[in-house]
Amino acid sequence: MIAGMRKISLIILVICAGSIFAQREEITIKVDTIYTPKSTKLKIVKVWSVPKFILHFNASYNSGSMELSGHNGGFSLADFSLGKTFGARHGFGANLIGKLPLSKKGNFWLDIIAGFDRFQSNLFASNTEEGKVYYNSFNGGIGAEYNFTPTHKMKYYIGLNPLVSVISGKSQLTNPDNNRIDVKIKSSVRIGYSAFVGFEYAFEKSVGLNVGLKFTHANLLLKKSEVAVQESDANSTMPLNDAAADEIQFAGWKQFAYFSGSVGFSYFFGVKEKRYKIPN
Repeated sequence: MIAGMRKISLIILVICAGSIFAQREEITIKVDTIYTPKSTKLKIVKVWSVPKFILHFNASYNSGSMELSGHNGGFSLADFSLGKTFGARHGFGANLIGKLPLSKKGNFWLDIIAGFDRFQSNLFASNTEEGKVYYNSFNGGIGAEYNFTPTHKMKYYIGLNPLVSVISGKSQLTNPDNNRIDVKIKSSVRIGYSAFVGFEYAFEKSVGLNVGLKFTHANLLLKKSEVAVQESDANSTMPLNDAAADEIQFAGWKQFAYFSGSVGFSYFFGVKEKRYKIPN
């Protein structure tokens, strides 16, 4: 009897020990399978605000169009005397432009423009046997501009502005007998327009490069022709003489029109930098 009780007690102890061992093994498995979350990367993006003011300076090469262009790249005494051409094809210039935004988004701008352009018949041509001529044009106006990407580094724009020009010059004419006659072109006020397209690239938020193309028709309105006033045997004075008048020497219906290619610098004022976090 006692021996039987001992056998039963031994069997119970073995079963309990097996239960305890099984529980310890299950706990160990749970600890080994702990979940580790993945890390998230953030990307920082910089965005510039619309400038509160832009100061734009450029220098340009000008190529005469229509009647401003000289004969075969040089000066023709016959064409100039008959009023067929102004006689100067090539020139150069400079412009200073102030730009003000008209909206918060910066797409529409008001442009205040001041410029100077000079044309010479002998700027590149060396054939001056019949004479030469030059013109100076001081011009200014207020125009409108549309900017496609005002908050980007690369800012594309197109624009149009009315233009008031004060044009003067001087011609030196050589007659067949080699006598030289100087004809002064007195300051003449004309009204026209300029149409332009270009872009500005910002190196940083305050300074950038600008490149542009422009077409100018300087004497659309106020054309006028007068008889040259003889001051001496070799000197006379006249206005621009760009209106048709068959009886007046040097007069003819002429367009003071030209294309310009420009490059310069732009300064951006009031630009603020904003940073945004974007998940990768």
